[in-house]
Amino acid sequence: MRMILKSALGFLACIPFVAACSTTSSESSSPQIVVTYSVLGSIVTDLVGDAAEVTILIPDGQDPHEFQPSARDIETINNADIVISNGLDFEEGLLEVLASAEENGVPQFRVGNYITQRIEEGDHNIADPHLWLSPANFIEALPSLTSAINEAAGLSIDSAAQSDALTQLDEDITSVIKSIPSCVLVSGHDELGYFSDHYGCTVVGAIIPSFSTTSEATASQIANLKKLATENDVKAVFTGLGTPPEVSEQLANELGIAAVSLSTHYLNGAANYREFMLNLANQIAEVLR
Repeated sequence: MRMILKSALGFLACIPFVAACSTTSSESSSPQIVVTYSVLGSIVTDLVGDAAEVTILIPDGQDPHEFQPSARDIETINNADIVISNGLDFEEGLLEVLASAEENGVPQFRVGNYITQRIEEGDHNIADPHLWLSPANFIEALPSLTSAINEAAGLSIDSAAQSDALTQLDEDITSVIKSIPSCVLVSGHDELGYFSDHYGCTVVGAIIPSFSTTSEATASQIANLKKLATENDVKAVFTGLGTPPEVSEQLANELGIAAVSLSTHYLNGAANYREFMLNLANQIAEVLR
């Protein structure tokens, strides 16, 4: 069982032999599962073990909100036995490609369709795509995910062990957050909602008040965030992918608090989803103690 990160070198090597490369996946003895980003890929990898080959499309460290697929990526999607994605408009540059592949008969599983979604109320109700930041969401989606993989790939995977592991992870994160007196946060963009809702934290605001890193904050929004942070005695500004560091550092300096960078969108060296989530929880807790 292995996770494959796409590279420019691999793509270039296939250019003179497109026909041969395009048939490799379909002729492989293992079912081919394509997953859009690394954190979700870790969940799928732990679930299927050696029963299938898992390919990760978006390189670890690249913003999934902004990723644009190459011709080789599109070919990989169309040769998959099943494609597993976030499903809540998270992989913005892949939406048309995934829809086209589905129309061509490639099975799709969108995790966001199988969880209790966190909704931003407004003129257009928008679902928060950062579902992986609470293991409870994966526990909820796991039965449907397992059934979809088994059906599409002709497997008979049992999800009991993965469910137990996620439940234990959830309990461990709960213990970490309960070890601090309070969990009041300012985030980079609106990314910590599922985490905060599930573990009893409060996000008073975000530097980029949007679910997407492709948005920008206005001066008045930053001023209002500064006021909220002061009123709520926020101890640190937790930023991540897509947040301009000069903005977060200036805000933190004006508030007299720390600016802390979190890895929220990709594994960033973590061996698996468990390590990724515990790194996140422990980093938050250490700053707020």
